[in-house]
Order: sequence, then C-alpha cells, then structure tokens
Amino acid sequence: MSHCELLQDGDIQVVVGDASRDGPGGRQYAGIWSLTSKHRQFNAFGNSYAGLLPGLVRGKNPVFGAIDTTTAVLTRSADQRHPTDVEARYCVKPPYYVDHTLWFVDRSPVHSHGQGFREVSWCSYMNCPDDPRLHFLSNGRWTAYISPEHGSASNLAPSYRADVEPVYWPQIQDSRPFRWDLADVRFDQPFYYGRLDNMVLIFIFDTPRCLRFYCSPSGGGQSLLPGRSCPAWDFLWVIPSSSYRIETKYTFRCRLVYKPFVSNNDVLDEVNRTQQELGFERV
Repeated sequence: MSHCELLQDGDIQVVVGDASRDGPGGRQYAGIWSLTSKHRQFNAFGNSYAGLLPGLVRGKNPVFGAIDTTTAVLTRSADQRHPTDVEARYCVKPPYYVDHTLWFVDRSPVHSHGQGFREVSWCSYMNCPDDPRLHFLSNGRWTAYISPEHGSASNLAPSYRADVEPVYWPQIQDSRPFRWDLADVRFDQPFYYGRLDNMVLIFIFDTPRCLRFYCSPSGGGQSLLPGRSCPAWDFLWVIPSSSYRIETKYTFRCRLVYKPFVSNNDVLDEVNRTQQELGFERV
C-alpha cells in the first residue's frame, strides 16, 4: 500500500501523502508533505507537517491514491463518527502550479460547534520563512498581516461581504475556536501570498463569498532557527445555514502558485490568469 507519491512538472516537485507519518501532533498530517522548486530546494512546508491539509481528512485516516505522475487524491468514506464522504485532489501543472479540488457530501448534519453553518478548514504549516505574514489587498492597499499570537485576531473576513452572517461568529458560552477571533483588517480579493526567501507562494481561491483567511505566528511549530516559530497560513470555507443541506455535494477549488517573486503586479497577473483559465468566481 502506497502512502505518498512524488508529483512533478515544470519547475516544481510535490510530495502528496496520507496521515501515516507520526508528526508532532500524531498521525494527522495528510496533504502536501513537500513542495520544492528548481529555484529553491528547501521544503516550503514544515517537515513532518503538511500544506493544504483539509480538516475533513485530518486525523481521519484518509486513503491515498496516485492517479498519474502529476495527480494524487486523498479519499474518505462516511462512517458513524465522521458522516462525510470526501475527496481531496492535488494536480501539478507546469510551470509552477498546484491545483487543488475538494468535494464532500455530509450524510447527516455536521454543524460547526452546534451552529447552523458548515465550516471546512485547511491548514498550511510553513517552514521557517523570514517573513511570517500574509500579504493581500485591503482597502485598495497592499497589506501584510500575521496575528499577534496564536488565537488572537486570527480571522480575516472579506471586505466585499456586507452581511454579518457568518462574518461575526455566534456566541458560545464555553469557548470559541481559536480561528474565530476577528481581526480588524479585511481582505478585498480572494487570494493571499507569502514570501519564502526569493520565492512567492500565492493562494488563489474560488467561491469568494464563503471564504475566510486565518493565521497563526506559531501554528507551524518551532523553527529551525533558534528562538523563532513557524507560521500557519490557513483558510476557511464557510457555508451559511441558508445554503447548507445534507446529501448535497459541495466543491471548493484553489490554486497554489510557487515561483520566484517578481513584484506585487506579477502576483495580480497570476491571480487574473488563474481566474480566467480555471473559471474562478471574481469579486
């Protein structure tokens, strides 16, 4: 039984794997185990952690399958404890793209912390970047942001959503998930990027109405550099209660771009190119 596969095309190599590795938090890190480039051989994601790790398969023993030399999937069938059928697909495309598609079907209601909406999360645990911040447009200006500490001001809502559901999370008497603490800053467009030495890692998203960013300066564990920790560059897909149904297939898509950094305008060119090529919804 194979637990991982090396996918490669163009400038990048990607190792996609299941949860068989016993990482810092146990056997839960299914997704992109490694992302490297001809221009940077150092793994972009934390060793023994993962990138583009879907919460729907995390800690749930997904089954790994390699489709071909550029595509792999993680799948899981619904059971009594986790009543969700899910597939997470990763496809490498030249010269420096990783296209990711996740679909799921809930066989019985799965609400976030007893609320009416459905929340699906992804984590990307980064490997020792000098700059831990997310970069994005806010109020028409380039903004760089990382939460001040884990769980504090970690959630970024879109500026293009005027309604409050579920931008402002419902009150919970006992505790609130760390990712729900709302930051003052909002984002204008459905993408963000991070810097890793000479490289840029761009996350570009479809379905922007249901999108949230969240981040942590220490979610990626201890850095290889003394006295430092690694950030988590994460995001949420939030399906409001008015749109959520069981026995319904939901699909979410995003693209990673991993290339040498040129400029902010070049980042915007990649966003526009992706939206046009893949038919992503624009704001």
